Amino acid sequence: MKKKIIISVICAIFGLIFLALLAFFLIESEIIDDLADLFDNKKSKTTIQTTKQRQNTSKPAKLRLFGPKTKITKNNASSASLQTYNNGLVSMKIPKGWVVGVGNSDYIHYTFMAYDPKNPDYKIFFNMKTEGYLKTQQMRNFYKSHYPNAPFAILPAINPQTTTAFYKVFTQAYAYNQQLLPFKVPVIKNYTPVQTLGRNITGGAIERAVYQNEQGKKSEGIFTATIKEVPMPPVVILIVYNTVFYTVPEGELVDWLPVLNGCVSSIRFSDKFINGYYQQQGQVVKNAQAIQAICNQTSDIITSGWNQRQKTYDILSQKRSDATMGYERVQDTDTGEIYKATVGFTDHDWHGKYVPITDDMYNLPTAGYIEKE
Repeated sequence: MKKKIIISVICAIFGLIFLALLAFFLIESEIIDDLADLFDNKKSKTTIQTTKQRQNTSKPAKLRLFGPKTKITKNNASSASLQTYNNGLVSMKIPKGWVVGVGNSDYIHYTFMAYDPKNPDYKIFFNMKTEGYLKTQQMRNFYKSHYPNAPFAILPAINPQTTTAFYKVFTQAYAYNQQLLPFKVPVIKNYTPVQTLGRNITGGAIERAVYQNEQGKKSEGIFTATIKEVPMPPVVILIVYNTVFYTVPEGELVDWLPVLNGCVSSIRFSDKFINGYYQQQGQVVKNAQAIQAICNQTSDIITSGWNQRQKTYDILSQKRSDATMGYERVQDTDTGEIYKATVGFTDHDWHGKYVPITDDMYNLPTAGYIEKE
């Protein structure tokens, strides 16, 4: 009797060992993934509806038996949810928690900024039109000598007449109208274009650029504006149309661009705004309605230019940022998501779940931060 019991126990032990080895083999060989074939509509009557997934989007996680536990913290871009802002004149999608400040001006010079009140480096800025700039410093000096209180003397010259030259004097230009704005004029110092992504529909360049904020911290963003000349003898004045830009702290544009570009494309002007613009401008209404297309088409051009951009800059800048902050990047092979991890994260045996990324993957958004618990 005891002998039979011993034999039964031994058989049970060997059976459990066999089942454990079998499960390990199935999982590590990823045979589980092939179970989807059982539902292939060519092999059964069941129909599976699928959707095409974008690169770096989540997919069902595989079952893994081994590996340390991790803690994942989503970054602001990947966890951002949008809400609708509408003041009866303009509406748009903005990240939840952001606020919108609207300048005290007429329709022709309409100005607003959507921003994160906790960190205004995250912002979207829009101005319909500003004017009173001169082409050269010599012209400006003449007015400073003879008419020191005139706008021509106070506003900076834009020379040459380019998007880059305008943003180099942006803060000085808008500080003149600070009293009309419910938000502090963004400080843009050492504006440096990195790439030109295209031209907006009114002819101005669309630039990706880096700059320093008021505290000297680096930020980056997408900028556009159109400069037009208007002869007014004895001088030629400049008018700047459709000043639009959005910015984030340096190194985060890759993550935030899809979100902020979508917000820009969502900007809509109401009939009340268009009618008011028409009355003040005294021109055919299609000129005002064209504003509706500016944000949409600018967003499309940014997307196209971004996808075709020279990506070497991103690879180098992202690597430099990671080295400074002490990060390495890994991809979750189960979901496709990319995370920033503290250096040494890949020293652990993750059994293939987390792997270092390749150089070209530095151009993809990150989902957040990951650490070993």
